[in-house]
Amino acid sequence: MLRITLCLIAGIGVEIFADSVLHRSTDVWWLMLILLDISLFATLVLMLVDKAELLYRLRVINGIAISLLLLSFGYVLTWLYADKNYETHFQKLLNPESFLVAKIVKPPLEKAKVITVVAKVEAVKNKNESTATTGNILINILRDSTSNDLKYGDVIVFNSAIQEFDDPKNPEEFSFKLYQSFHNIYHRTFLKGGDWKLVGEHEDNFLMAKVYQVREYFLSLIMKYVKDKNNFAVASAIMLGYNDYMNSDVTRAYASSGALHVLSVSGLHVGIMFIMLNFLLKWFDNKGRKLQIAKSVIIIVLIWFYACLTGLSPSVLRSAMMFSMIQFGKVMLRNVNTYNIIFGSIVVLLLFNPFIVTEVGFRLSYLAVLGIIFLHPKIYSLIVIGNGKQPEYKKQKNYFLKTFTFLRNDLYWFFLTVVDLGWQIVAVSIAAQIATFPLSLYYFHQFPNLFLLSNLVVIPVSNLILFLGTGLFAVGKIPYINDIVGGCFNGLLIVLNKFIFWIDSLWFALVQGISITMVEMIAWYVLIFLFCWLTEEKRTKLVLASLLIVLGLTSSYSYRQIENSKQKQIVVYSVPKQKAIAFIDGRKVLTAFDEKLLNDQSSMLFHVKHHWWNCRINEEEKSSNQQLAVGDLIMFEGKKILVVDSALEKTKFEIEKKLKVDLVILSHSPKVYLENLKKLIDFDEVIFDSSNKKWKVDYWKKDCEKMKIKYWDVLEGGAYIKDVTTD
Repeated sequence: MLRITLCLIAGIGVEIFADSVLHRSTDVWWLMLILLDISLFATLVLMLVDKAELLYRLRVINGIAISLLLLSFGYVLTWLYADKNYETHFQKLLNPESFLVAKIVKPPLEKAKVITVVAKVEAVKNKNESTATTGNILINILRDSTSNDLKYGDVIVFNSAIQEFDDPKNPEEFSFKLYQSFHNIYHRTFLKGGDWKLVGEHEDNFLMAKVYQVREYFLSLIMKYVKDKNNFAVASAIMLGYNDYMNSDVTRAYASSGALHVLSVSGLHVGIMFIMLNFLLKWFDNKGRKLQIAKSVIIIVLIWFYACLTGLSPSVLRSAMMFSMIQFGKVMLRNVNTYNIIFGSIVVLLLFNPFIVTEVGFRLSYLAVLGIIFLHPKIYSLIVIGNGKQPEYKKQKNYFLKTFTFLRNDLYWFFLTVVDLGWQIVAVSIAAQIATFPLSLYYFHQFPNLFLLSNLVVIPVSNLILFLGTGLFAVGKIPYINDIVGGCFNGLLIVLNKFIFWIDSLWFALVQGISITMVEMIAWYVLIFLFCWLTEEKRTKLVLASLLIVLGLTSSYSYRQIENSKQKQIVVYSVPKQKAIAFIDGRKVLTAFDEKLLNDQSSMLFHVKHHWWNCRINEEEKSSNQQLAVGDLIMFEGKKILVVDSALEKTKFEIEKKLKVDLVILSHSPKVYLENLKKLIDFDEVIFDSSNKKWKVDYWKKDCEKMKIKYWDVLEGGAYIKDVTTD
């Protein structure tokens, strides 16, 4: 199954690369279709060979044919899964007069000013003609009394401007456009009160509608006993995988402590449910074959119901599929091979949704499971912790302790049990961290130093919260008992959040700004693989290969350090309604940012910080500038940059000598006419940053074209980046 999985993922990767990077997906489609036919034919021919000797000689050809068959199948499967490749996609039938009929396919997300929904466009109406279509669209609807009542399954009709998602405006910025494309969503629109009309209600999938109703009941039950908004956000995330109430402070705190995994329903939750169901239905095992099958069906159905309840996140899908396969294997009286089940579950999920491989959570989840399965026993065995029943303990000769033998045995057993449980948690945490840290560094650029300490508390407490939450759902309508369980549930949440925010407050809890390339990430995984191999077989070649990988990583790191120390850039970032000008000098950055932006960690992280981390910036300070009558003059590497953010007075136009600058940056929509500015300043290039109003920028652009001045609009064209050197 590992070989099948790797070939299938390779084919999916080729399609994603051809589409998102080469933009040649359709051309490669025909090549892959031909390759699929050829490899399928070759595989079928080789299957007809009945001579063992000949088949053995052709084994390499057979392996290549099957590998190409799976690779091309993975490509074709991914191409067919993407709605935009079909002629029936709604975007191909649109004109300005078109009306779209769309059905809401996910529960609406309520935000401060808008309602966000994902809808499936079922038809496009042009005049008197209606055409059935495919494709999803993301809709932001202005909040009012009507839009607040929208539910899953409602059908709306609207006519509005349909837009594609914007590309990232800044270097290293998260691509929301690419992310949405992996969810088969390529377009968005905005609707005001009079732009849309409700034409159908509750035209939904019956099963999913009931699942969402149950989820709403569970959320209302949690809300009844958990009043604090942060505690409620954590409770809904742990119990239901519902992250819509999470804010940046809670997310940052859990990430800093290395406990972010508890905020998404994972294999731990599904595993606990699997064990509980097997325990509750244990009496089925001795009641005949039919009841054993019935038990497996009940367990599998309930596991998938819970998976739907939690929103079918990648980690839950993985766990639900794995435990379903384990239960199915048990009822079929088959031996369970853990690794085959893991990779078999990947194949099944990819067949239903090949784009799921792009989910970071999906990859982290499987890597963590593989790391725990292989490394946990080895790490755990490094320290053997006994228990109170060991023979050595019974040979104690201390007379005083013998007097209290019963108490002593119980306390000793309890102490060792607690220590052993703690060591198991530590071993699991280390195993999972080893397996996931290269991917985490590549995507998140940070490492939680106190993950062992936090997990020692977070894992047992979150398990207790999960048990109490399950109990609360069970006794939610039983008076008095529900209040007791709800009070304990809320108390544990308070303890958990206080602990997490305490960890987050420690200055050494998190290391940020770590940047590795994709090649370095792959090299790290090769090194981890070689290390795991070495634990099984002690070979000199493996040691030499590991040393070569270490040498390659250190060389790559050193080379990038040297290159980063030489970098000198002027960067004007695109941050809506904000001024963000940076001067990168080696690994130091000088900033001319709005204070509001500098204090907004969420915006800084999304728009700016990832670029700084990629440049390995380790020092930050405000740029020094000289205040002139026409603006702020900044000197950087022999270049003169003038930032104009206020109106020019007419009395300033008559001067004896012009100031010559290399670059003018207009910020915060100053009342400035370029013709008048040109009388004061000698410049050939002007930048309009993202804090300016659009109508003002459009006016300046016309002046630039008339005066033949080179310009760049940051809000429209993305960040302005210029490499500079000292003349």
